[in-house]
Order: sequence, then structure tokens, then C-alpha cells
Amino acid sequence: MSTGVPGSVSAAARGVVDGMGLVDRAGPAIEEQADQVAEAACELADIAAGSGWSAAAADDALVAIDTLTAALTQIAPAIGEALAAVTGATTTARRLGLPADPKDPTATVTGVPELAHKATR
Repeated sequence: MSTGVPGSVSAAARGVVDGMGLVDRAGPAIEEQADQVAEAACELADIAAGSGWSAAAADDALVAIDTLTAALTQIAPAIGEALAAVTGATTTARRLGLPADPKDPTATVTGVPELAHKATR
């Protein structure tokens, strides 16, 4: 079922559930990748608890949080609004002493990074 836009598919045809842009089954490898990200985050937290964080590692973690936040905001505008606090928190964390770019301590934070591959709907 088409929405009238070339190359687009209606929400019903995609299996969108609950009006939030979620689908019954995610595209190839999305669920697996999301699971791997969650596992990696748990492992990172465990490792960092024992040895501490460098500025570069902390910045990488904040970039990952910002990137995941940007990806999740594509689900629905309400999700983006709810996650705006996360973006604010990572920005504040950088202002509290973490450089936006550990290689350039004078770099400024510009907000959530653009996704390399934006989803098309």
C-alpha cells in the first residue's frame, strides 16, 4: 500500500504499531545490532568501574549516546522531545570538563551529530 510518494510505503504495510513509528519486526540486523550495543555498554560500564575513564574514552561514550539519541528520535516526534534531555545532559557533561574533541580541547560542542544514514520512510 503506497502513501502516494514514490518509493514510500504506508504505515500499515510496514507493520507500524501504536502510531510511534515502531514496526512489528525491525529491518535486517537492527535488533541484533541494538542488542550488541546494549551488551557493549554494559561491558564498558563494568570495565570503566574498575579502571576509570580517559577524556577520549568518555568523549567516545558521549558521542555514542548522542548518536543513539539521534537515531531513536526518528521513531516519533514525542520520542525526540523526551530524549532532548539526554542531549542536554551530554552537552552539560562536556561543559563540566570533557572536551568536545579530546584532540582539540578548544573545540565546542555543536549538538547531536547528524546520522550518516538517515532512515527513509
